[in-house]
Amino acid sequence: MIPAKRVAGLVLAVSMVSVAVLAAGCTRPSKPLVIPEAKDLEGMYISKHGPGGFTLWTYHLTDPGRIAAILDHLKKHNPDEYRIETRVYAWVVNPRLPDYEYSFSINGDTSMKLAVLIGPDWLGAAHDGVESFPGERRINLYRRRPLGADERATLVRLLEKQPGDRNMLDSNGTGGSSL
Repeated sequence: MIPAKRVAGLVLAVSMVSVAVLAAGCTRPSKPLVIPEAKDLEGMYISKHGPGGFTLWTYHLTDPGRIAAILDHLKKHNPDEYRIETRVYAWVVNPRLPDYEYSFSINGDTSMKLAVLIGPDWLGAAHDGVESFPGERRINLYRRRPLGADERATLVRLLEKQPGDRNMLDSNGTGGSSL
């Protein structure tokens, strides 16, 4: 007879392998992002997030030179390595997006053209044409890919709040807010 502890350990190991196999089979390749042209944009909303959903700052960027630099960076680093989750993965394995430190939306005159999230070692983004899950509680619009440390550092430098950028979260432009 097999001891109960050994059976429990075996069940746990098989369960973990099953979840790993399920997760690996529940994403699929996705096309590179469609990066809009700077001339088609009105601006960007850029936010930095802390642990637990605390938004440290948000500002509205309208400087055409800074917007162009961010778009150029995204265009130069737009590999064919994006993956998108399937319904099963989004529902069972990943019911919410992982924590991220920065987010920004690129806005045209009538709609959002692109939304980007930056995690510790990944970049996720969504734009028109990326599938969603209508009628479900979670909308998964984000494709994700690995993000190297050097590329992340360059992108973060482009996004950081500069002197004169007003924090939209408070009246004097200095504090954060828990959202």
